[in-house]
Amino acid sequence: MQKEIFFTEEEMQIIRVCLHNAPIPYDQGEGAKKLKKLQEKAGPPISRSQPGIEKAEYDLTPYGISNNE
Repeated sequence: MQKEIFFTEEEMQIIRVCLHNAPIPYDQGEGAKKLKKLQEKAGPPISRSQPGIEKAEYDLTPYGISNNE
């Protein structure tokens, strides 16, 4: 008897990220095929676009450094 397990969308995102990034010892031989199949089932991680931090402005001219871009 196989038990069904359900995950919330946030939990699935964690699983996707872990499958995509974490080193897994089964990345060679038969294990690689199983890993690829599992990654295809879970899908790729969903990327989020968030604004970055503001670029800081510093006056370094007293130190002989100019901001000539």
